[in-house]
Amino acid sequence: MAKYTSIAETGDELPFEVNFIEQAEYIDSESFAELTIEHPEEDAILRKLMGGGAKTLIGPRGCGKSTLMLKAFHRILDSENHQTLPVYVNFKLALKVEPLYSKSANAPFWFKGWLTLKVIEALHQTLDQIENLSLPDSIPEKKFVSRALLKIEAGTTDGAEIDQFSIQFLQEVIDDVLSRNHFIRCVLLIDDAAHAFSEKQQEDFFDFFRAVKSKSIAPKAAVYPGITSHSPSFQVGHDAEQIDVWVKPSGEDYETFMLNLAKKRFHGTQISLTEKNQDDFAFLAYCSFGIPRAFLGMLRTIYNAPESYFNADGSLSKSKILTLARSGKEMSHGVYSSLEAKLPSLKSYVQNGELVYQVILNSIQEFNAGKILSEQTMQFGIRSPLDPNLEKVISFYQYAGLLMPVGDFSRGENGVFSVYEVHIGDLVTANAIVSRRTKSTSLFLEVLRAKKHQIWPRTFSSKILELAKLSSSSFKISLPQCQNCGTERPNPEARFCPNCGSRLKSSSAYEQLADQDISVLDISNAMKDRIKENSQIRKVRDILIDNSREQLMAIKYIKKARAVKIVASAEEYVS
Repeated sequence: MAKYTSIAETGDELPFEVNFIEQAEYIDSESFAELTIEHPEEDAILRKLMGGGAKTLIGPRGCGKSTLMLKAFHRILDSENHQTLPVYVNFKLALKVEPLYSKSANAPFWFKGWLTLKVIEALHQTLDQIENLSLPDSIPEKKFVSRALLKIEAGTTDGAEIDQFSIQFLQEVIDDVLSRNHFIRCVLLIDDAAHAFSEKQQEDFFDFFRAVKSKSIAPKAAVYPGITSHSPSFQVGHDAEQIDVWVKPSGEDYETFMLNLAKKRFHGTQISLTEKNQDDFAFLAYCSFGIPRAFLGMLRTIYNAPESYFNADGSLSKSKILTLARSGKEMSHGVYSSLEAKLPSLKSYVQNGELVYQVILNSIQEFNAGKILSEQTMQFGIRSPLDPNLEKVISFYQYAGLLMPVGDFSRGENGVFSVYEVHIGDLVTANAIVSRRTKSTSLFLEVLRAKKHQIWPRTFSSKILELAKLSSSSFKISLPQCQNCGTERPNPEARFCPNCGSRLKSSSAYEQLADQDISVLDISNAMKDRIKENSQIRKVRDILIDNSREQLMAIKYIKKARAVKIVASAEEYVS
């Protein structure tokens, strides 16, 4: 096999490192088709995204929602028969507007104005890509839109003249564009639509989503499972059809889906999939638990140091693969643990949730003990109804991509059980499957490829809480801390800290997140040190305001691919 060059040897970016950009919205449009693969249910999903009616696309972070949204956008845009006008807009940084909710009684007005302006900004981007269109004079100019957005995001709403840019105005502008150019409808693709960390913002978004829907405008929104708060007037199923896009990690279709992703990303490099290593890559795919972003992280690791993973004959090192497989869960656990900073009022739920999760893993390990490999399970069932505190914890694990809902199953007189599948990377790490001293990818694959049985450990909310040594009093809502000394305020109305006497300020989730040191980001420690040693970047907000990425790319060994990864990590952290 050819001698590999590792990232450690050069210190610089490798030629194909851009192949391993994990988030679809950061991939260049010219490379998008080359680097993305077909979802097992892609045709059906795209038909719904490209057609009429409101839809919500649901799945945890990294499962492919953005890829499907962008595929729908490009497919409509590239079609020869232009009957549909596609508009793709990303609301990832909607939390920038969240500080207004603690400072302004009129925050919903400004947020909905921000939403409207973001759609108009995206509309301009679409119109720039279609030739010979007739455009109405009522569309605000790009410069005005950009300035107004910046003012709202900065909280300087005085003088931001957006009063006339209502939802009705947006509908009228879009309808005017449609009628002038003989389009049937506008498909409004809203990515990263509903964020977990500002419940009021989420409700205001769904009011906007419901109001903008019309015969000619079909909104589609990518949302998260478990934590999305809909407005009182919005009903899933009635106001929008829900489409689950989280790929189930089982079967030949799943393996083909993930292995095709590996082939695309390794194309042109020295690495290839062969008969000798295909099962090893399939094993890694299972350990990513249906989340392509996690699998891409593993592929990037192999690409950056292939000499550490490949044997001389082209096969993969079994011990290295087993170690790497355990990293498949790290991204999802990082998403889960970040909730403590993003939802400080619910930190007890996040912390206690770790105890609950361990109890669940232990129950599966005990259930599988002594069973032959083909009869081992990766699922567990909790009798309905669930304890409300436990239900909240499980919703957080769904959001993070660690628990996948399977459905509700009746067991006769024993009741109805809500069944969940547990992250395969955790089952591998915790010896919950293949509980032997000598392990191999082939043994794990025997479990993972076995026909699924509806046999799983049954448990109850009270039993899980008892084993985790938790009670109802263990779960509490925490009040915001003093910005000066960190003491929790005694009550929501308190104006001064009982410990240091400082005046208590209104709490903003976005400002707290943006003010964190870059050490919280999901990038290597070496990269964090390099950034601090060679720039003035210290906080997350310093990366967010570097719109052109000039500061990052001025640092030695940080070029396009790494700058994209660092910015993506910062935006993920505050979104």
